[in-house]
Amino acid sequence: MSAEPGRGIGGFTGALVALFAFLGMLLSYALGGYIAGRMRTPVPGIGADEVAARDGTHGLTVWAVGTLLATFFALSLAAGGLRTVGNTAAAVAEAGGAAVGGALQGTGQVVGGVVSGVGQVAGGAISGAGQAVGGLSQGAGEAAGTNGFQDMLPPGLQSNPIDYLTDQLLRPQQQTTPTTFSDEAIRREVGNIIGNIVRTGELSDADRTYLVQALAARTQLSEQEINQRIDQSVQSITAIREEAQQRLDEARAQAEDLAQQARAEAERLQTEAQAQLDEARQAAIDAAESARKAAVWSALLLAVSSIISALVAFAAAIKGGQDRDHGRFWLRRSQA
Repeated sequence: MSAEPGRGIGGFTGALVALFAFLGMLLSYALGGYIAGRMRTPVPGIGADEVAARDGTHGLTVWAVGTLLATFFALSLAAGGLRTVGNTAAAVAEAGGAAVGGALQGTGQVVGGVVSGVGQVAGGAISGAGQAVGGLSQGAGEAAGTNGFQDMLPPGLQSNPIDYLTDQLLRPQQQTTPTTFSDEAIRREVGNIIGNIVRTGELSDADRTYLVQALAARTQLSEQEINQRIDQSVQSITAIREEAQQRLDEARAQAEDLAQQARAEAERLQTEAQAQLDEARQAAIDAAESARKAAVWSALLLAVSSIISALVAFAAAIKGGQDRDHGRFWLRRSQA
């Protein structure tokens, strides 16, 4: 098994390694049992069966001690390996989560920056797709806000409605003589009236009456000519207002399109992140299942190998005792 995809050992290599490990374990216990039986001090006056039993018991003792030591070292190595794998997996998971979150955040910020830039042209800042998954555009509402229409007006036509209301509040009931009008007062109040027409698209009767009186005092035109001039001005202002309204509608539509694109991009990123998370979760489940199966088979093979090793150690110890009694080493006879 390997943490890298496709880097694990093949089935043939694994079987070959297991075979050599099995044979090495058998040879080790056979040699240990043989030496234990050969080096046991014989007890005179006992039967052959008792001698074989005592020699075999020494071989089993060698097997038991060897098994305990091997188990201890195996558990120590397994514990260290599990800690290392756990720490590595945690680090990889944390790094993967940070990478996915950073990618989503970065993409969201990029989309947000683009949408924000166009939203500012539309009179409202559009914040981009939210960080980490699922950010929503906010600029569409701001572009459609109360200040959007004022931003679409040409410079100089963006008036303050408070000035207009103040003029209405302080305006005298009737204008008595033309001398009561000054250039500054006329320009200021007429400008506020024009600003109100731009905002509302309407000219009230009171404002028309005031304009007629003010223009009569200023221009010495007839009432018909004054009304004609006022109508022309209102038409021009209305055209400017309609153009500004059209620009505002276009900006709102563009902002809404970009907001939808931002939402779609955020949803796509969220879907991709969820797919990656599901894939990683499934990979972890598959790896755990493979490890479980490998552990079960390994435990079974180790149990079978241990039983066979015990029998081999027992038989080798009896063989060592027989060679001791006959004065030979393994299969060679003594020269005595």
